[in-house]
Amino acid sequence: MTNKTFGMFSVEGNYMVARIAEAGKKLAQTDGPKTAWQFAYRELRKLGFSTQFGEATDTDVREQVYDFVTAQCEEGTDFYI
Repeated sequence: MTNKTFGMFSVEGNYMVARIAEAGKKLAQTDGPKTAWQFAYRELRKLGFSTQFGEATDTDVREQVYDFVTAQCEEGTDFYI
């Protein structure tokens, strides 16, 4: 798993988001950036409903995950879905 942090307020939060980002990155390689970003965005929203990880839906966190998930893709996808 990556050592990158994603702007979460805790080590646990960064771990949870990193898991989502890694899964999204793998998905992007097989299903493309749009599907991967939709997956990651949906998972961040689910995580954000938790009182412990509410910042998962902050713009900074979402932007960092988007960049990580789509970094290796030749084609892009819209950030706003």
